[in-house]
Amino acid sequence: MTTVKQAIAEHDFVELRDGVGRWPAGAKGTVVSDYGDAKLVELADKRGVALDFIQVPESGLKLISRYG
Repeated sequence: MTTVKQAIAEHDFVELRDGVGRWPAGAKGTVVSDYGDAKLVELADKRGVALDFIQVPESGLKLISRYG
């Protein structure tokens, strides 16, 4: 049986595998732009207010839930 890696896409909810800047590993956010191997991730507070936007390679992200 073949295992296929599902690519992370826009609007997916993700978790950082490693720290990025001031954001620790485990921080969660939403992919807002997809640049192929790099993703722009929005990190927000519990009310949904954007705190930061960071660019992360797809390999640095863990898919939590898929949009739609």
